[in-house]
Amino acid sequence: MKKTFISLIVTVSTVFFISTSLIGQDETEYGTLLSRDNGFSHGAYVGMDFGYTEVANRSSFLTGVTIAWVIDHTIELGIAGKGFVTNPLPDLLLENNNFMYAGGYGGLHCAVNVLGNKPINISIPIILGVGEISYIRSQYDGYYDNFYPESHYMYFVIEPGIDLQLNMTKFFRLSAGVSYRYTSDIYLLYSNTNAQPIGSPSILRGLNAGIKIKFGRF
Repeated sequence: MKKTFISLIVTVSTVFFISTSLIGQDETEYGTLLSRDNGFSHGAYVGMDFGYTEVANRSSFLTGVTIAWVIDHTIELGIAGKGFVTNPLPDLLLENNNFMYAGGYGGLHCAVNVLGNKPINISIPIILGVGEISYIRSQYDGYYDNFYPESHYMYFVIEPGIDLQLNMTKFFRLSAGVSYRYTSDIYLLYSNTNAQPIGSPSILRGLNAGIKIKFGRF
């Protein structure tokens, strides 16, 4: 995973360097696939993303929201948040009840769009923030104690990525891409087994893949 993370960072850094050299060029026409536009020097958008990731080797659905300011079709500054939930599995140490991982994270969103005013372009986003993960029973039987998480933990997160974007219209953008989520160490512990760990400290580190839809002025 460390090699994957380093490779992704190198790729992002390379594309970022290339893109910054293009910022000073005079690009006034904003290209789309379904319509044409003269472009905007500033804009903003709201985006939603849906994806897949793995948490503790379990399949997990990942969804999120981004709100960002777009500068000269190239730089994005804003906030982003994501949530996840895994499939439930029986836990032998907890009376064989079904438990799942659930949580979320969010913070500062920054991105560089390479040739962002062209119909097909590349975006290099990154999220810097904090989050929390819980290990929780998947069924609620009316007892509050059974609904309360077995364990939960807060963490720091950094998530760089790369997306292929399609400017469908001047107000609608569709993209697909991958990212790598790197977190600080996470310590989830069983409450009734002498603090035995539930998972490894790197339980949330891994690749994500998904699609994004964005509405606004780019």
